[in-house]
Amino acid sequence: MVQTAELIKKYQLHEKDTGSTAVQIILLSKEIENLSSHFAKNKKDKGAIRALIKKNQKRGYSFYKYLKKNSPETFQKLQNEPKDLTKFLGIKQ
Repeated sequence: MVQTAELIKKYQLHEKDTGSTAVQIILLSKEIENLSSHFAKNKKDKGAIRALIKKNQKRGYSFYKYLKKNSPETFQKLQNEPKDLTKFLGIKQ
């Protein structure tokens, strides 16, 4: 699977950057992946379902919309990643 640390290093603006939009998308994608695997094991965990839906909406609507508007070149770089990575990041092509 995709290594989160490698992706963060690739999209960081500087060494200690953890708040830029691209990095937040990567971190949120990892949380969504973890929640999805948790949900597969614990089907009746309604709190996890709600958290998964909210994080998906936040990543898909807020962050991608902001990134596309304010930094189209970074958005394009994220879209041009390999297929398994774009699936991990939740980008539709």
